[in-house]
Amino acid sequence: MIWKHLDIWIVIGYLLLMLGIGLWHRRFANKNMDNFFLGGRKIPGWLNGVSYTAALVSPDAATGYGGLAVATGGFICWWYLSRFGLALFLGGVLFAFFWRRLNLFTSLEFYDLRFPKRAAGVMRLWIAIRTSFIAMPAWTGITLLAAYKIMGPAFDLTRFQTLCLVVPVSLLFVFSSGYKGVVISNFIQMLIFFTGTLLLLFLTLHHFGGAAAMVKAIEQAFGPESAEILRSIPPQKQEVFPLAAALGWLLGQSIGYGGDAAPMGGAMEGQRILSTRTPAEALTMYVVAAISMFVLLLLVTLPSISAAVLWPELRLPGADRELVYGRLMKLLLPTGAMGLMVAAMLAATMSTVGDNLNFGSQVMVSDIYRRWMAHNRSERHYLLIGKISMLLILSIAIAVVYKVQIITDVAIFMLSLSAAELPANWAQWWWWRFNGPARIAASFGGAVIFCIVVLGPKLLFYFGITGAQRLIIPWYWQTLLVMGLTTFLWIIVALLTKPDPAPLLQAFYQRARPLGFWRPFASAATTGNGVAVAPIFKGLGIAVLGTTSVSLMILGLTHTWFARYVSGILTLGLALILFIIFWKMAGRYLHQLAEQTGDAMRPREKELKNK
Repeated sequence: MIWKHLDIWIVIGYLLLMLGIGLWHRRFANKNMDNFFLGGRKIPGWLNGVSYTAALVSPDAATGYGGLAVATGGFICWWYLSRFGLALFLGGVLFAFFWRRLNLFTSLEFYDLRFPKRAAGVMRLWIAIRTSFIAMPAWTGITLLAAYKIMGPAFDLTRFQTLCLVVPVSLLFVFSSGYKGVVISNFIQMLIFFTGTLLLLFLTLHHFGGAAAMVKAIEQAFGPESAEILRSIPPQKQEVFPLAAALGWLLGQSIGYGGDAAPMGGAMEGQRILSTRTPAEALTMYVVAAISMFVLLLLVTLPSISAAVLWPELRLPGADRELVYGRLMKLLLPTGAMGLMVAAMLAATMSTVGDNLNFGSQVMVSDIYRRWMAHNRSERHYLLIGKISMLLILSIAIAVVYKVQIITDVAIFMLSLSAAELPANWAQWWWWRFNGPARIAASFGGAVIFCIVVLGPKLLFYFGITGAQRLIIPWYWQTLLVMGLTTFLWIIVALLTKPDPAPLLQAFYQRARPLGFWRPFASAATTGNGVAVAPIFKGLGIAVLGTTSVSLMILGLTHTWFARYVSGILTLGLALILFIIFWKMAGRYLHQLAEQTGDAMRPREKELKNK
């Protein structure tokens, strides 16, 4: 494909802008570790929320979700609503307040506060290795692969050419700018991505002659099957995403979410929470992330649904559906717009790659290198090791690009594995009896159970064992089964082993003032009696209200896309009313948390605040 001069200059202008932002923040970023990895802890909540969306919504959203949209229909929105919706609101309402108040450098330092030295060391090292050498390389790799699946069909680029276009600029940028530069550039990149996807959405609608004409084209092309494509709720029976999958995704990704701010699913909440200015702004981060992410995913999936009319063969089993968004770009975008979309895809790729490298290297330096290898070195030394760590993570990610074919397979595998221990993440905050052996059982035992339930039957089938095929169950049932068995395991281990030392638990309670069951460690000096269950249920209710409001917003926009204007407007109106109620209730809830759990700041922090 030969690019027009305007397209080339748009892309060049974008790359120069990113490099300029990186160089502008270079002096600030290289002052100290807090500046480089946490932006000086002065990042506004809304900006962190947009940045979090940039980290989660990359070209793999256009490829992975676009491919799923072709194979499903309007109900594809429940793939990301069930996966992220309730989870993000639970994390924001129930846990962001407490994580930010701990004022850690990385969220993995939590284990040193909560568990005995040996168990804390094992957990901190394991999660640091899991994050730096598995999660971040995997998510970075599929992001780069997604960039190729966009650039390939749209611009006739090979994998190697795509990497040469994306990797050097991304690496140079994150080397120079640190976290603050990444966050600010993420905001610019999201504006570009939003503009590009919105443009392609309107061009798709224009191609069909409007929403009503598009619906008619779908009905003519697919006949009775079109009813499934146009529906907004998953059907009970569907090859790719039935209703059971949505429910399994909802439970499997929501129960336990927020109790660990660095889950293997690729989320980087810890870095964003700890870099915000206040606990209240940590909640804002989650809410802004949910709204902006769902809107962007909707902009990507709606045109992909309609693209099934243009390439019906992509709905057939075995087709590489993840090429659909690149095909749409090549078919519909005019000169100038193509350059904008190239910039948008580069923006989204750089956002995720930069975030993953910054976060992964932060964990590698603080929780592996400084914790276990070099305790008392200079800030300059640790910054250098951080940049070397970025190169290591990137090299593993590039290997993933050449070894993986289907992006959603990696996503499902990673999220199913991380779901095994999610309920334990709530227990470590809400139940004093959850001890070090239980924490280790949840993490390592969960991985073993995952291998037995998920990989075991596939291995038996590979060796031709009779009846092995019947043992392979859908991924969503696998997720819930692994989660249930792991939870049973760590409860038994907790009850059959000794509690953690009382002074350790007392110190953690005094500093964190967690909700839940901590009666043995409450004292006259603390607020409450150590049993705070009612606030948990109240927070759950507020989180469900917020999730409902945002889900209705997405459903209302989906109805409008399919020319169901009356139901769309009514749904959007209800979404707005519920969100206003949620926001007011969430504000009051945070204020009540501050009163009920007491001021957990250390004396020196109080002194600084009073000044």
